Amino acid sequence: MNKHSDILVPTDFSPQSDVALQRAVAMARSYQAEVHLVHVLEPVVFFETDLIPANPAEPIVDAMRDGVKKRLDEQAASADFPVVTHVTEAVGDPSRAICDYAEKMDADLIVIGRHGRQGMLEHVLLGSVAERVVRHAPCSVLVTMPHGLFESSAD
Repeated sequence: MNKHSDILVPTDFSPQSDVALQRAVAMARSYQAEVHLVHVLEPVVFFETDLIPANPAEPIVDAMRDGVKKRLDEQAASADFPVVTHVTEAVGDPSRAICDYAEKMDADLIVIGRHGRQGMLEHVLLGSVAERVVRHAPCSVLVTMPHGLFESSAD
């Protein structure tokens, strides 16, 4: 990675995302890079029929966006490093939105956390967001492992 690079860290506010942010910050300090923390917001879908009145979706989406922005700012503040936060919206696969965002911002690296709790059947049928990001990313990807995945249980 070059000096003054851009590192994108997708977050779902999980502990794995915190680990990814910590690793990105460590790399950013070494390479004088900028860290961008992004959350993919899936918009609310409303059905409007004659039988079910639907409330306007915009106030709900605004409230969701405000809540996500607050959580992003809190997560960024925990990094003890300047972190730029972003909210992007996507319908469907969040990995596609992450890759599109990385391409749009011309990111040099994506640092993403891997969840260790996915079941085998779910993994075979769906894969993971991290794996899909690796397959479709326009730049290099570092996948961080969840804490304790390979730690010994003998203490």
